[in-house]
Amino acid sequence: MNTGVDSMRPIIRATALCLFALTPMPAAAQEPVVMMCRITDESGTGWVPEFIMLTRQTSGPHEGRIEVFDPILKDLLGRPIPAQVTADDARARSYGWALAGVRNRSGQRTERLDYRLTVSKRDGSAQVAATALGYDNVMTGSGVCGSPGGG
Repeated sequence: MNTGVDSMRPIIRATALCLFALTPMPAAAQEPVVMMCRITDESGTGWVPEFIMLTRQTSGPHEGRIEVFDPILKDLLGRPIPAQVTADDARARSYGWALAGVRNRSGQRTERLDYRLTVSKRDGSAQVAATALGYDNVMTGSGVCGSPGGG
């Protein structure tokens, strides 16, 4: 049996959703800005990640903090690490981060592996460079970055 209350449920639900959507969220509840990159490892070494996610906190005690996460970090540390903006101009923005004391599958070890991701502001095209301290070669990759929802 359809009672008067039952027939009002869709209206009550819609009204509640509208009120919730219009209610300002406290600053701590704001979502971080996210950028995801799909990268092709042109070096073939396995040290250039195929996927990179950068997040920037937009509020709270860590407002402005940038973190990076990728499959290499997932395997080695199991968590994101801090990244920094290393260059920013009208054409592109670059981010940098480093891993300490890493060893590859062949057993080669380096004290530090420095990463740099450069993203074009025009089209989101991306270049990644990974440099192992004490080695001359630079491992590279390229791809594209964007934010979910186009934001």
